[in-house]
Amino acid sequence: MLDPMSDRTKSAATEPQARVASPSEAAPRGPAGTRVLIAALAWIGAILLSVVLTGCPRFSPLYALYLGASLLLVAGELLFVRAIWFKGKVGLYPGWKKFTGYSLPAYYALHALPRVEWGNAGLIGQGRGTFIFALTLLVTAAGAAAFFLAGRLPSLVAFGVLSAEEAADPVLRKKRAREHRRRGPVAFVLDWVDALAWAAIAVLIVNCFVFQLYEVPSESMVPAFLVGDRPFTLKLASGPRIPLTEARLPALRPWRRGDVATIANPRYPENHRVDLKKNFSQFVFMLTFTGVNLDAKLPDGSPKADPLVKRIVGLPGERLMMVDDALYARRAGDADFSRVDEPWARSDLWKEEAALRSRFRELPIDEGTRSLLAAWDRRKNEAEPAALAAAVEAARARIEASLARLTPSRLSAFEARELPRAGGGLAERRADAVAAAAAGGDPFSSAGPQAEDLSLALAAAGDPMVRASLRAYAAGALTAAAKSPADAYEKGSRALNLIIKANLLTRVDRDLALLAAGSPIEAFGGDAERNRLLGEARELYVYLQGFYDARNFGSFPSADSYLGPDEFFAMGDNRYNSLDFRYALAPSSRALDPGDPASVRYASLLAPFPLQGKFIEGLALFRLWPPSRVGAIR
Repeated sequence: MLDPMSDRTKSAATEPQARVASPSEAAPRGPAGTRVLIAALAWIGAILLSVVLTGCPRFSPLYALYLGASLLLVAGELLFVRAIWFKGKVGLYPGWKKFTGYSLPAYYALHALPRVEWGNAGLIGQGRGTFIFALTLLVTAAGAAAFFLAGRLPSLVAFGVLSAEEAADPVLRKKRAREHRRRGPVAFVLDWVDALAWAAIAVLIVNCFVFQLYEVPSESMVPAFLVGDRPFTLKLASGPRIPLTEARLPALRPWRRGDVATIANPRYPENHRVDLKKNFSQFVFMLTFTGVNLDAKLPDGSPKADPLVKRIVGLPGERLMMVDDALYARRAGDADFSRVDEPWARSDLWKEEAALRSRFRELPIDEGTRSLLAAWDRRKNEAEPAALAAAVEAARARIEASLARLTPSRLSAFEARELPRAGGGLAERRADAVAAAAAGGDPFSSAGPQAEDLSLALAAAGDPMVRASLRAYAAGALTAAAKSPADAYEKGSRALNLIIKANLLTRVDRDLALLAAGSPIEAFGGDAERNRLLGEARELYVYLQGFYDARNFGSFPSADSYLGPDEFFAMGDNRYNSLDFRYALAPSSRALDPGDPASVRYASLLAPFPLQGKFIEGLALFRLWPPSRVGAIR
């Protein structure tokens, strides 16, 4: 006789039930369902309360975006609550949980936008901005509480997402998850989209708070970094900045001299749009394993040097100075500056090993130029300002004597006969010097070390205002020499200024002597003494215009001030090829010796400024790419 229950019936009767009720009709049960409902309503209420308390100092598209998105979030949450708790459609519970989870980062970013915009426009003060940010955190925390409560096992059981058996047995949960993934292609794709979305959020959190990858765009840190190297930057070390705020988490340790820091370039403006683009770009950069950089260009198409990777060389409470490649530091109470040991600093890259040197794009200096700099260092540092001022004054006296001997007829005859043959714009340069003096300028000072002596000699011979400029140029040397230099930088700059002045006036003196003697233009080019002085002038031009600012800067900060509690100073290791915190972006005419009222002037980028701690992104620990360069940073 057959068993009245078939095998299939028996199996169904003995198999544990996967769900306690139909997912579309069951109602949430017990305290767990009530707790989730309360958390969801608290999240909705917090959003509405934040809209009221945020206010609106100025209506703008960003505020409209925040307001519209907040109301849509509230509407979405209410529809889910109504369907799940009051209509019994608990099958929508997983969808509500995902909706709430995705809403959290969206709300944080959207609520921050009008706050940052109003703060940049000066419509709200720091106190109001802090209050609105506190609202952001409160509302986000309420949503996070609802999201995490919804994911607890008792809540999943209460809404029929899991059976009691699955909740108690992790192996069974994994089995059910595998069965869920085999439901079909649509479910498979949605699961992957969800997994990738949460992975992206995790990457963004890691990118903001834990570590970040960057690509080195220049050779300013050679040989520590080559172009294209990817430094691994630990953000926790420096206290990562909370996105779209100025607030930072506590740092793990203080910054030390020699640390390599990744720095948000302070030369670029910071606002909500810049921050969003930068954060999104870094997110894509890490998500593509540093393959795609969406923030590599400025609006005009030029490369964007952001972030910077530089070495911390100056610390809070210090004053710095650099003289002939050597960095010095001084703290309050110190008797004088002390030299800083910098084993990482590089300038003579031609000394590096051939295999590494072959990968450099540029060698800023070669062995011959180094010899030239060393020779002029010695001459500058051994010079006595009083002796140099005396040489300048002696040259001026000889020039006055030559001008007295040079008759107007001989000068006119020389100009009529020789200027057409001279070429090279000699007549134009002479006219420019006369015009500069007539306008109240100093054609000698402004010409710098590259001053062309013959045009100045002719201008002085023919124009009384140029002669007055020459006398003021020489008198400035005596004024400067009588002053005691404040430090080694000022002493060196004063000596160099006087050396350049002595060279120029000695050349002008030689030119006037040849003019007084009635020499033809060819005699000037063939005169040995003049050529020797011209050779010195060319070397002085290289020394000053080519390398002086890369090797020197005066006491910084100036006067009796020091770097503040959250101020640092950073430079590139490749000292002759680093646009760092020593420089401005555009050159200006700079007096070599401010103590000389008629100082030699030269085109300079030098304008040191402190690195504010808020711009430091993190501590660069090692090179992660390329494989041949992987290793710790020294």
